[in-house]
Amino acid sequence: MDPEEIIEKIVEETELDEDEVKEKVEEKMDEFEGLVSEEGAVHLVAKEHGVNIGQEMSEDLKIENIVPDMRKVNFKARVVNISDLNTFERDDDEEDGRVQNVVLGDDTGTIRMTLWDEQTEIADKISEGDAIEITGAYTMEDDRGNAEIRLGDSAKVAMADDEDVPEVETGGMDTEEASIREVTAENSSYKINGMLMAVYTNNPFYRVDPDSGDTVRENDDGEYVTDDGDVIEEPGHRLALSGVIDDGTENIRVVFFGEQARKVLEIDEETEKEGDLDAVEEAGDEAIGKELQIEGRTRYNDYFGRIELLANSVEEIDTTEQLKQLLEVMEV
Repeated sequence: MDPEEIIEKIVEETELDEDEVKEKVEEKMDEFEGLVSEEGAVHLVAKEHGVNIGQEMSEDLKIENIVPDMRKVNFKARVVNISDLNTFERDDDEEDGRVQNVVLGDDTGTIRMTLWDEQTEIADKISEGDAIEITGAYTMEDDRGNAEIRLGDSAKVAMADDEDVPEVETGGMDTEEASIREVTAENSSYKINGMLMAVYTNNPFYRVDPDSGDTVRENDDGEYVTDDGDVIEEPGHRLALSGVIDDGTENIRVVFFGEQARKVLEIDEETEKEGDLDAVEEAGDEAIGKELQIEGRTRYNDYFGRIELLANSVEEIDTTEQLKQLLEVMEV
């Protein structure tokens, strides 16, 4: 159904007249500050007024026209970002759950696709920049009111002709200096200042091949192997540490890897390689209260249901020097 047909149906099934519907569509477009097209706004107005417009799509859509609660959605897009795989325990289930996000984009915008369990194998077969075609998907509304792509049993994901999908403008990932309250966009680069309020040292290490740095996992035979199947007799350890930063406006979970984690804890590389848990726990307690400047990239953590920051650089802020500069300004 095109927008005019949907407007007619809204008029038929509600007490609104055509002018009132069009006014609400314009209000919806203003509300989203240009981030939703007229067609997308019409769909949202219909949904708010309980009008079922049978949103089963047979033709390819542009991402700007994809809204929550659609069925049989078909579109082509490029892979903008593939998040790390997250695993979690399920109650009364021996097998861990798996979840992974893929950000897709076209020349009209970006959208998140969430992959669950065996669907995460799709992420292993695609790379950032690939042109892909998705058919038979459906959408849900995420906790921020945006549409999110989900794959049902009948959905398919396939490689698309590169010429059919335009390049995606991502804005160059410019780093924005912001308060934590302003850190709201996924897959964006931010610089924040704040106090380290908590450090989580439960299971802070993952295993790596000491030569290549590749992650290794324990298989059913108790061997540590790389993703390529190489057996590593004596794997090393690498830090993956999370903490909470607060700047007075809000707090955010930050994940520190390797060098950045060592800088926060003030421990050396040898301690990390040896997997010295006692040293990490002690250093974690001492690190609480540090004022840090952190630059990193955001991702959406499905397990916690919120944006988190992956630290690319960390610097401790000299509060004495900050106070000195403030006093100098006040004396002028």
